Amino acid sequence: MAKRESRAAQRERLLRAAAAVETPSDCDVMVIGGGASGLTAAICAAEEGASVVVLERDLECGRSILATGNGRCNFANVHLDPRRYNDPAFVGAACGTRWLDDVLGFFRDCNMRWILEDDRLYPMSRQATSVRNVLLARARRAGVIMAPAREFQGAIWIKPEWLGKIDDAVHYRPENSTTQPAGMAEVAHTLPLDESGLPYLPGARAVVLASGGETLPFVASELGLSLVERRPVLCPLACEDSPLSALDGRRAHVLARLTKAESLFPSYQERGEVLFRSYGISGIVSFDLSRRAEAGDLIELDLVPDLNESQLRQLVDPFASGSFEPGCLDGVIDPSIAEQLELLAKQRWCVAWDERKEPQSASEALLALAKRLPLVVKGPAEPEKAQVTRGGLATGQFDPETLAHRELPWLYACGEALDVDADCGGFNLAWAWKSGMVAGTAAARWALS
Repeated sequence: MAKRESRAAQRERLLRAAAAVETPSDCDVMVIGGGASGLTAAICAAEEGASVVVLERDLECGRSILATGNGRCNFANVHLDPRRYNDPAFVGAACGTRWLDDVLGFFRDCNMRWILEDDRLYPMSRQATSVRNVLLARARRAGVIMAPAREFQGAIWIKPEWLGKIDDAVHYRPENSTTQPAGMAEVAHTLPLDESGLPYLPGARAVVLASGGETLPFVASELGLSLVERRPVLCPLACEDSPLSALDGRRAHVLARLTKAESLFPSYQERGEVLFRSYGISGIVSFDLSRRAEAGDLIELDLVPDLNESQLRQLVDPFASGSFEPGCLDGVIDPSIAEQLELLAKQRWCVAWDERKEPQSASEALLALAKRLPLVVKGPAEPEKAQVTRGGLATGQFDPETLAHRELPWLYACGEALDVDADCGGFNLAWAWKSGMVAGTAAARWALS
């Protein structure tokens, strides 16, 4: 049996591979970031006939794809709708009316096939590795140069009189250049080095920012771009301390309703699985709620969404005695959760936020808890594990039809680099693929024009 490669050995192997990648003296399109949107943009630009280089700070391109969908990569949804996004007008204008057809056509041309689970699309292998591999293979076929271990630090417009200038601020070698007057500067990395010992930088006519959830430091200071502050979304929610912390590790299929602190009525609801944690809730439902919930808001969980209150009352108190038998909900709710609800019902427990009339009997209290289990939001929990971030480049400064900056025609952005996020279910990756197609194609056409 072959010995498994250690992490140290893997890192050394990947560094050697990165060092072997030679970047040209210039290219038509430079893509910053080799994740989902970046690889898509690079492929589309190269297939338009542009020469393309991808700079990726990680040791490999496409690594971020491997973690999507718990390793299964829910890469799209059959019900793509701009209303599932924080900026529906911009997303709708960028993605058009054939959004799903475009995404599926792109992956069909990558020689990937898929399966449908509910409304979610997965690769037929059900492995995120498949998605990454077909993208890398298509990029190689298209002639994309993928240069990992390069951390991009800045971009400037190289004016004609600057060509040939080499110093600490600008290191650009235009021998054989066909892309004048344009260029790049200040890419911080250690591999590879040219004979002068300085990082060797290719020039480019067009730049595509596909840097994921990380805001590149130069975009505001050097280019004057407007940024929306980053914050984590699609993450667990912390809730105010309550006896529900005793349910840590238990799961339930629920209908969750969100009521804003300043409102009397729910403004959003989501159905799916919730994982109770000592700090609050996790799971897909909480991820989607995290895009909308703020500190002080109320979440109510219907733990038996397939039964109405009348049907549930027949289980809790069929003779209207005002009491209930222990275990009366064991057949419809996780018994551990049901036991905790029984204890809370006997205490007539509620949260301070809830000003409705206190239940008159133990059975009514249990019924209320089963249909409207209350949680008061404190804020995001484990933000470092958030699936996406909200914020980034403000969308108003980009043309949605090309994703080009309105004042810097050589600069494009796509994916999570822009202030666009969506619910779980393949919506965020669908935006990454489509926005990458739009930005990569437009950047290539501009660079070659």
